[in-house]
Amino acid sequence: MKKENESIARWISILHRQFQIYLNKELKDYDINSSEYIFLVNLYERDGISQEQLSANLFINKAATTRAISRLEKLGYLHRTRDPMDSRAYLVTLTVKGLEMRDFIKTKLSYWTQIISTGLTTEEADDFKQKIKQMSMNALAVTKGDE
Repeated sequence: MKKENESIARWISILHRQFQIYLNKELKDYDINSSEYIFLVNLYERDGISQEQLSANLFINKAATTRAISRLEKLGYLHRTRDPMDSRAYLVTLTVKGLEMRDFIKTKLSYWTQIISTGLTTEEADDFKQKIKQMSMNALAVTKGDE
């Protein structure tokens, strides 16, 4: 029986919160939290980009990005240097310690995807990814990615 007023956003929120709990538990020994890991993951895809580009890629405001990047730098996972092409900007690069976390983080993310996809066929999971991506694009169109 379908509830007429059941909210998609409610279930997305629940899923997101459970993901945060899972990541915080898995990354606790490394002093990384669920709001910081995403910067490492983004740098695994494109190391050496500007702090501003990281914010744009992740749709996270610049102040939150600065806090996360500063903390990850203090922990030794990444390093910031002035951009030689723009002295106002910082380039963010992974350290050896940050690179060493790649397989661990990717394994934890893969496991989470496996857990939440249990009971779905590959086609259903792919369809869901497309739908959630469209919903995200719809939300970004309204908020323009601002926080």
